[in-house]
Formats: sequence, structure tokens, C-alpha cells
Amino acid sequence: MSDKAVKKKKMKGLNSFVVMFVVMAFITFLTWIIPGGQYQLDEAGNAIAGTYSSLPATKQGLWDIIVAPIIGMVGNSAVSGAVAISLYVMLFGSFLEMMEETGVIGLVLKSVSKRFEKHPYILITVLTFIMAFLGTTQGSYEEGYVYVSLFLPIFLALGMDSITVLMISIFGTQIGCASSVINPFSTGIASDIAGISFGDGIIARLLIFFVLTGAVSFLICLYAKSVKANPERSIQFFRRTEDLKEFGSTSNEEDGKDTNKAMTGRERGLVLVFVMTFVIMVLALFPWTSINENFTIFQTIANWINTTPIINMVIGSDVVAFGDWYFIELCGLMLVMSILAGKIAGLSIDKIINVIMKGAGALISTALMVPMARGIQVLMTQGNITATILNATETSIGSLPSIIFVILAFVIYLVFACFLPSSTGLAGATIAVMVPLGSFVGIAPYIMIIIYNFALGIAKMFTPTSIIVMTCTQYAKVDYLSWVKAIWKQLVSVFVLCLAVILLLTMIS
Repeated sequence: MSDKAVKKKKMKGLNSFVVMFVVMAFITFLTWIIPGGQYQLDEAGNAIAGTYSSLPATKQGLWDIIVAPIIGMVGNSAVSGAVAISLYVMLFGSFLEMMEETGVIGLVLKSVSKRFEKHPYILITVLTFIMAFLGTTQGSYEEGYVYVSLFLPIFLALGMDSITVLMISIFGTQIGCASSVINPFSTGIASDIAGISFGDGIIARLLIFFVLTGAVSFLICLYAKSVKANPERSIQFFRRTEDLKEFGSTSNEEDGKDTNKAMTGRERGLVLVFVMTFVIMVLALFPWTSINENFTIFQTIANWINTTPIINMVIGSDVVAFGDWYFIELCGLMLVMSILAGKIAGLSIDKIINVIMKGAGALISTALMVPMARGIQVLMTQGNITATILNATETSIGSLPSIIFVILAFVIYLVFACFLPSSTGLAGATIAVMVPLGSFVGIAPYIMIIIYNFALGIAKMFTPTSIIVMTCTQYAKVDYLSWVKAIWKQLVSVFVLCLAVILLLTMIS
């Protein structure tokens, strides 16, 4: 089946822009019926419980709805602009397009699959971690069926079924999204809306990544082992012969290519650029001095560059140390790495520029979602209703134990995510309200963002509004209800594990 055919078959979800305009219209309506108010703020800019006071209401109208996203992009005296993160989203798209143009990701997957094909459970674990890496760094989602097409011939030949392959691709990428260590489309945007650094909570997210991905790998291996030992246990056993006929030969064999061919120096260079980009991102966002105030080596290096004659003339005198990077610095990283990958691949400068423009253009809708989300904050701020809404819930929420609050927040987010499985859309519609509510019961903003990520990651494993679920199951000839029936036990296990992590983080914080 062609890629276009698969895409046509997927279930159409709610348009995120329509949702955002409806939310903005609703917020505008609220400014007409909710009185204004304000809280006293602490040094970090957070509302102090019990300090609410009334303010004159400032009603918003149609014109305010129109200009709210524009103000959200450029900012004003009350709300900071989102232009840096929007630009980063577009340049990240340029980087991904360059990786797609050079074929790095497919190259790595085929190489790994060939190396471990005689050790199927190691192969499952390695591929699941690779999928999770793609999810946690770039929010891998729509392209999931591409990985299914790569893995199906391998695992069918090893005596496993299509459900195993779907688990690796869907569970793998989405458990990565659930941790979203440096995913700009979820953690990045949500952190920006919450007013915290992209690096806040990165240690917790790193640990979560390995715990959740390891657990999911184990669950998939258990399922694969069961099916391999007794093929009739597979819900897709009735299609075993058809699957082998349809998916039983690899694309390389069909193309007459040598699957044992070693990577060239150019290909190894491209893989190195791909890996180093995300290594630098982690190093740059990691809050080094927050963990150990004496760990100032990166600050020392940056100061040396900025103050050393000739060096600062060549490199610059405003170099930002690792640990203090934000979206402006990340934009520069994406641009440099995209150009470097293009040059290693032997592309002309015109081709490199065209690829960068194409990738940036592909993510314009996502980039524009950021100021749309910020527009909600603009309307609430200009209408002076944020504090009033928080005050209305402070008494009831403040009396709830933090444990009960995070459980309710997790369930609420899971319900929302099933209907709006868009990281940017869900963040824009909820983070501005949920994070302040969490602060009233002592829940750190980064924990609320983890709860949001968990719910979104789990929802996109099974909801029919999930693009990756509908395209992957359609490609693999697996009925949607059969998919849900096959994975419900693993899904419950992931939910329980995520809930346990949330409770642990809450008790520790």
C-alpha cells in the first residue's frame, strides 16, 4: 500500500487551530462574566496563596481575539513573545528534513536490525530504545508507519507477529514522547508557557526515559516470546500466511542491495552529526550549577572565549555557557548542524538552502501554534481573570492533598489527550491554568509538565484520534479494535507505572 493510501485512511482528529480559536473565544466570553483580580507574586513570579485582591474587569472583544496571537508572537509589557520558540520549531524541522534527505535514520535502523537479527530480544530492546530516543528528542509521531514497514519483514521472519512490530513502533516512539527529555514540541512549548527553563526537570526526565523505555522493552519482549512460542496466541494468527506473502521480503532485497555493506565514511559522518546534535542539546540544557554550584567548567570556558582577544573576535564575545542555553542558542545549533550535515552529504549550497526552507515550511503550522497558545495567556492577562479563576479554585484545591491532586490531574489530562492528541494544542489549552493550580498544592511546574507528557504519550498509544495508531495499524493490516484488544494489558501496566512515577515525584518534591 502506498504512503498516500495509508494517510487517506487515517482517522481525522480535531484541528488544533479550530480548538485554539474556540478556547480563545471562550476565554473572551469569560472576561465579560468573571470579575478581575490579582495576586501578589514572589521573586520567581509565582502567585502567593491567600493574597488575592479584586481589580476592575477588562472585557475583551473580537479585535482582542484577532490580535492576541500576534501579541503572543511579538510580546508586550505583560506577556513575553514566542518568536524564539517558533523559530526554533521551524529550524528543528529543517534539521529533521536534512536527516530525511540524507537517509540517516533509515540507515541506522537497517544497520541495527541486521546486526542483531540473530538475537531477537536484544533487537527488540535496541529498536525500542531507538524509537524512544526519536520520540524523546523530536516527538516522532506521524512517520511511525515508516518504521513499521522497515521492521515487519524482519520480525515476521523471526516467527513473531505484526503486533510485535506495532508495539515497537507505537509504544517505542510514544513512551519516548511520554518522557520528552528534550522534545521541543511538548516539553519545550509547555515549559515556555509555564514560564520555566527548558532544562527544569531534565534530570527527572532523563531517569524517567530509561525507566519507562526499559519497562516497555521488557513488556514487548514478554509478548514477543509468548507469540514466538505459541503463534496461535497472536490475535493476528489468522493472517500469518498473508502477512508473510505481503511483507516477507525486505526492501533492500527487493532493490537488489547488499544488506551487509558497511557504512561509508560519509554515512558514518552523518550519523555522528545526528547523534552529536542531541548530545549537545542535553549538555546545553542540563542545569549543571543547579546540581553542583562548584561545577563551573562550562561557564569558565564561555568566559574565556568571551574575554580572550582574537578568540572573541572570531567566535564572538557573547557565548552562552552550557547549562544556560535557551531557544535562541538552540536555533543556532539546529542551523549549524543542518548545514554541516548537508556539506558532509555532498549537497550543493543551493540544495542545502532548499532543504532547510522545505523543513522549516513543513512545521510552519506547529510554529504558529505557539503564539496561538500564548494568545490564550494574552487574553486572560489583559482581562485580569487569571487570578480570579485561580482564587475560585484555591480554597477547594488548596484543601486537597497533593497526592490526590496529581492523580486527578493525570486522569483529566488523559481524557483531554484522547480528544486532542496534539502536544502543542494540549499545552496551549491547559498549561497556563494547570501549572498555577499545581503550585497552590506544592506541585512544581516541571512535575505538571511531566504529567501532561505522560498522559499525551499514553493516549497516543491507543486513541483512534492518534495518527500513529491509525496509520500503523492500517499499514500492517491490523483492525483498530484488534490492536486495542492485543495491547490493553501492556497499556494498563504503562499507566500504572507512570502513575507510580508521578506519585514518587510528588512525595519527593
